[in-house]
Amino acid sequence: MLGKFIPYGTTPLFWGRQYNKTLMMIGHCSSFDEVYIQGDIPAQAFLGYHIKDDKICAVSHQGKYKDILTLYEAFNQNKMPSAADIKSGKETPSSIKKKLVGAGHGGCINCRCKKLDNLKK
Repeated sequence: MLGKFIPYGTTPLFWGRQYNKTLMMIGHCSSFDEVYIQGDIPAQAFLGYHIKDDKICAVSHQGKYKDILTLYEAFNQNKMPSAADIKSGKETPSSIKKKLVGAGHGGCINCRCKKLDNLKK
């Protein structure tokens, strides 16, 4: 803008709502090897990890709002665990949240960000 190049530094986020159902996706994958589903799709409470070369490049969800906010912040801080750690159960949204909050200043890089602070409750 006005001749200045300022890169966009946050994780892409997309959501849509059709037939009274919401689906959200964070991150970006131009291609992926697999989608690892954690949760219950028919109950509309799941996380879908989009994986390319053992790296999670995007996550979709329905009904897992607190988890997706944690994963969104992990993407923003470049602290997303490997796909192997997610699939084995070594890392979960709860364990990731503890690491982000334990990093000091609420876990969020942006001092005005209250996303993780709201999740502590």
